[in-house]
Amino acid sequence: MISKSIKNSNELALVIGHIFGDGGINNKGRVYYCNTEKFLIDEFVNSMNRIFNIKPWIKEEENIIRVVYPVSVGRELWAVFDKFSFGKDTKIITSQIREMPLKWKIKVLQAWFNDDGSVINYLPNYKVIAIKQKLKHLIEFIKEVLEEFDIKVKVEKDSGKWLLRIFGYENIVKFSKNINFSKSYRKSEKLEEMIKSITRPHFVTKKRILKLLEESPKTIKEISQRLSMNKQVIYGHLHGLKRRSRKSNFGLIDSGAVIFKKVGRNNIYIIK
Repeated sequence: MISKSIKNSNELALVIGHIFGDGGINNKGRVYYCNTEKFLIDEFVNSMNRIFNIKPWIKEEENIIRVVYPVSVGRELWAVFDKFSFGKDTKIITSQIREMPLKWKIKVLQAWFNDDGSVINYLPNYKVIAIKQKLKHLIEFIKEVLEEFDIKVKVEKDSGKWLLRIFGYENIVKFSKNINFSKSYRKSEKLEEMIKSITRPHFVTKKRILKLLEESPKTIKEISQRLSMNKQVIYGHLHGLKRRSRKSNFGLIDSGAVIFKKVGRNNIYIIK
């Protein structure tokens, strides 16, 4: 039986996150997890051992490591969190998981990003943290937790799945400080390298634009007058800079933070 202290532990949060990622529970209760990286297999197995004091069945084939636990383990997890995973494409965010503390959900997301997240560092201008899921409600849960830290994201359909992307220096730094990947994991190191490579963060101007738009919707002309900046510069921060010879810069509209609507001859910009 999982005690209250174990329920709130980082170890159990990591296990749940990995089950949402590259793991699962079949309809009988058997828990499984597979990955190509030993670091993540060790993280899952060590967490499971501390919770249940049980060793898994392990099989390696074609560089993939698979671990499987008996049905009693899955049924114990169901007893605490209901059937959040019970077969192929059945993963759901149950009310029991939603009610867990934010600190616990952070560890869930950390393990989840370990499995399914990626750090895309295409120099000089395309720098993104991304995660893709088949089921929309899973992406919506990830988005909700990220928004607790004011991390702005963009969600869209991509090749039959749902893609969540985190753009912008400020949002990437917030992710690094509040969620991140597991310490010493290669993705965490890659994220640190990416942040260091952003030598000219434009988030300061974007933040000033957002602050103005929080007052009321405005045109580019009104924003440029308030900030004493060129209208083309403001346009670039809103819409991004599309370049032929170099990578494009993404704007506040690309990140999903701002939308606009046509009113007469002018675009009116609004906080989303």
